[in-house]
Amino acid sequence: MPASIDLPAGDRDGAVLAATILLIRDGGQGLEILLLKRNSNAKNMADVWMFPGGKIDAEDTGNTEVERAAAGGLRELSEEASISLEVESLTTFSHWLTPAGQKRRFATWFFIAVLPANASVQVDGEEMVDAVWINPRHAVSEHKAGRLRLPPPTVVSLLDVAQSETTAEAIAKADERRAPYFYPKILAEDPENVVMLYPGDAGYDRSDELAPGERHRARWVDGVIDYERSFEFASR
Repeated sequence: MPASIDLPAGDRDGAVLAATILLIRDGGQGLEILLLKRNSNAKNMADVWMFPGGKIDAEDTGNTEVERAAAGGLRELSEEASISLEVESLTTFSHWLTPAGQKRRFATWFFIAVLPANASVQVDGEEMVDAVWINPRHAVSEHKAGRLRLPPPTVVSLLDVAQSETTAEAIAKADERRAPYFYPKILAEDPENVVMLYPGDAGYDRSDELAPGERHRARWVDGVIDYERSFEFASR
């Protein structure tokens, strides 16, 4: 059953609850993860590759926020990729909150799960138009080469999963740690050169990129994201 985490009070005003599922399998490239490509006609994130997911609807019920998010994530996975999972198969992976000041804000629960035996992906052809199973490290390499458009949470999550060699190891690591909370603070030199500081970075509280100490940040330059973290996430 997905585990909840303690989230900071405030900061979430106007944010829409959402969920994302990192679906993994043991494949020919070792551990592989599912990425879906959004329609080129989409109003947001057109032609971008991402994990299955979306906003939580009224029909997504549960006793807690994380249970509602899990229900919504499973529904989105079924709608977008024709994959059905039981809620017990989900492990809480992380929580992302869109930075303050953005026009559209989401409070997104990320879950990780293993592809069931004999299941196959079929995209809906509307919101999502293509699918690929890819090794997480290779996906990031393709992104840095400019061949795979990925949003920051996807890059960060791929690099996290890439620390595991098998699905069993990836699930065990997610289960043993306290799911990290990402609430970026944006330091923009210009629209094509953006620094995002995450909780745990020495400069996070003061929005100071040059503060000495631990690093937890990403730099987004010309559409390519580089992620840096100098510490391990806390265990439960």
